[in-house]
Amino acid sequence: MTDVVFTFSVEMFEDAVNREFCRPPDQTLLALARDERVGRLLVADSWRSYLASAARRRPIRLTEPLTVAGRDAVRVRPHRVRTVEATELATVERSYRAYGALLGRALARARGERRPRPESAALVTYHPFVAAFCDAPWIGPIVYFGQDDWATGEGVRPWWDLYREAYQRIDERKAAIFAVSDELAARISPRVTVVPNGVDPDVWRPRHPAPARIAALPGPRAIYTGTVDDRLERRLVEATAAAVGSVIMMGHPGDPDTIRWLRSLDNVHVFGSVGQAELAATVRACDVGLIPHRDQAGIRAMSPLKLYEYLAAGLPVVSVDTPPVHGVDDDRVVIVPRDDWAAGLAMAIALGRATEERRLRFLEEVSWQRRMRPVVDAATVSPLRN
Repeated sequence: MTDVVFTFSVEMFEDAVNREFCRPPDQTLLALARDERVGRLLVADSWRSYLASAARRRPIRLTEPLTVAGRDAVRVRPHRVRTVEATELATVERSYRAYGALLGRALARARGERRPRPESAALVTYHPFVAAFCDAPWIGPIVYFGQDDWATGEGVRPWWDLYREAYQRIDERKAAIFAVSDELAARISPRVTVVPNGVDPDVWRPRHPAPARIAALPGPRAIYTGTVDDRLERRLVEATAAAVGSVIMMGHPGDPDTIRWLRSLDNVHVFGSVGQAELAATVRACDVGLIPHRDQAGIRAMSPLKLYEYLAAGLPVVSVDTPPVHGVDDDRVVIVPRDDWAAGLAMAIALGRATEERRLRFLEEVSWQRRMRPVVDAATVSPLRN
């Protein structure tokens, strides 16, 4: 059995719980927890602030017990003074060497050892700095999963050069590297295995009745799910609103200006995040799924989770032309140039709902269980030192 230390990117375990384990890191953690080849499982937060934890009266201790998918695990809470990353390479290297040392201390404590044995646990992470700069002796196999392109993200522009350096270091360390799209893979390493997003069939298989607040809206209904922010191309949303009965925007309100603009449109209805069952019921109650994204480098590297959710519910989809949208379901996804959006929307609506046989087959093809199998294999197949 392989002991595994797992880290999110900048998130915590509570984030996965709150969103009901619907994203790739959440599903990687569940797959590790459910695999009999995994021995001890440690789940580490990203760096936390001493000051913030003290202000919230949260106990500052390195480890605490945790339950993941019905199994016992260990929660690791590394702390430092500031959570904002430095922009100097040497400082970031020192910070993540310290992070690796703290993870090793937690691993030794879980085993009842004074110090962890060399190369005795796998490190599975979604954070490029963890994969690149944690070089503690206890680390055996390293698995890095790229969910986004950190080196082009608009919110992390001061660190772009550091993330490019991290990609190079990850490749040099011969880590097993996974990414959600071919586009992102090409930016990280030629050795990347592509693992696109997926869905949980148990959530999307049932034929949920339409929520009352959605059923009351006039059709045809077009839906957009996910973070509602400035990634939306406004003219495409406005063109959609002019062509359908209702536009439903459902997800985390990531940008106040975008929310105000959406609420100014008469037949656009903005709803916050909901649980997975209600999300599935809402999507199924609509007639077409929307991906009206702007053309940005970070967006072109994404694997849109919403695409898989729309198709899991049986909806046709209209999308702008981005690389990760191609090849998912070329019969049910209408990919159009931005100037032809209205025609593409009409074409997608005319496709109608998928047959139940096709919908259920798609669910099994893109199930998270199938998606995460090679990731867990990469963490557990290499022999570790006893």
